Amino acid sequence: MYNAIKKYAPILFLSTATVSGLNYFEYQAIIQISQAQTGTIPTNLTSEIIITIAFHLIALSVLPLALSAKNRTLTAYVALIILGGIYITYMTGINAAGPAITIIAFCYLAFYGYSKAKSIYSYYRTK
Repeated sequence: MYNAIKKYAPILFLSTATVSGLNYFEYQAIIQISQAQTGTIPTNLTSEIIITIAFHLIALSVLPLALSAKNRTLTAYVALIILGGIYITYMTGINAAGPAITIIAFCYLAFYGYSKAKSIYSYYRTK
């Protein structure tokens, strides 16, 4: 049980933080308008917000959770970053998918360069 929580909780936390933060800013004006008109938040607006957050959370975290279940943790986080960038682009119109993919590519190249440099260093050190 503890291993499952340790495995899936970070992905769910990052997905939930992204989705709830963006939906908060999306519905903030609508909530303030409805509070000014009626004095409270209508229940249909509350249910719409909860349903929207639930659907978006499921759409954002299904692939990373499936990859994490197959013990592909690094791939799950890469997929989460890319899907998060696409979701931010969808919700705000600000292109975040391109920079996310670029950062992942540069990190991969840096890791590859580091591992090659390490192997070259150890090769010449043994000579």
